[in-house]
Amino acid sequence: MGISRTEAASALTDIERTAGRSRELRGYQIAGPILMVWGVVWAIGYSAMGLLPVERWGLVWLPLDVVGLTATVLLSRRPRTNGQAGKTGMGWRIGVGSMAVAAFFVGTYTVFQPTTIEPAIVYPGLVTGLVYTMVGVAFMPRFLWIGAAVFVASLVGHFLFQPWLAFWMAAVGGGGLILAGLWLRRA
Repeated sequence: MGISRTEAASALTDIERTAGRSRELRGYQIAGPILMVWGVVWAIGYSAMGLLPVERWGLVWLPLDVVGLTATVLLSRRPRTNGQAGKTGMGWRIGVGSMAVAAFFVGTYTVFQPTTIEPAIVYPGLVTGLVYTMVGVAFMPRFLWIGAAVFVASLVGHFLFQPWLAFWMAAVGGGGLILAGLWLRRA
């Protein structure tokens, strides 16, 4: 007994859908630890912003960003089936994408030069929220919710918690990214 063209096409569609879902879940498992690293980076960096004078913020964020970018590239390497790390092409893409976002931050800060501290504190949360939302719309739906949460939490902090904005961003941004990373790892 043979299989009809319709049945074969349906089976191939099911296989494609399953493979796509498998890639998406693997992407979440890779992204989870990366988000947790950035959550720790944000928690430390924003806490330091709340405690240190403005002129020392760069001394805190520069090494934290280097650690975050390095960890992002290293963690985005998918393990091979034998347990060893292997290149998938994702690591350098994520690294380049992260550096492009960092360059965007530096460029827009340079061009627009915030005149008060609050916009400088909240701006990374807004851009990160936008980037994650776009990733969610295009590739990984859970990122839509993560991005929206980071974006909204950044705005809430800006409008309601300005005296404690750096600590708000440390708790909500850093803690939120850590929780999001845990959520993605469980996918």
